Amino acid sequence: MDIRDAAAKYLASRMRTCGEMEEYLAKKGFSDDEIREVIEEFRDFRYLDDEEYCRQYINYACDKGKGPLRIRQELADRGVDRETIGFALEDYYDRDAELERALRQAEKTVSGKTVDEKMRGRLGRRLVSLGYSTDVVYKVIGICMREDDE
Repeated sequence: MDIRDAAAKYLASRMRTCGEMEEYLAKKGFSDDEIREVIEEFRDFRYLDDEEYCRQYINYACDKGKGPLRIRQELADRGVDRETIGFALEDYYDRDAELERALRQAEKTVSGKTVDEKMRGRLGRRLVSLGYSTDVVYKVIGICMREDDE
């Protein structure tokens, strides 16, 4: 199979990062030079675009309630370089809505239960696993405790 055919077939199901493409083609046994050449060619045609991938992934991840730390890690796991991730998060991540998203996730976890010490721990672990920073986690727990007191 031709390397371009293999790359096109891999892109057929969904958008991919350059890192994912490189890993896939290497597993298929193509040489590093061939892989670099095809990746550059696909970048030129905008078949591979890590910046656009980041923008779309950030929108998707935010809709799923994920925080910036988890988004950053998941993009890095997909082979996107740190600089591209940083720029994308800076440009497209809505920090004002981050607290609102974290509160929505907290509501799902708490759902009418008393916010005692055990629930605070559970809530904190849940929010951290979703990728929210500790300052956001503490703010959300504080808000939930105040609402529970009222």
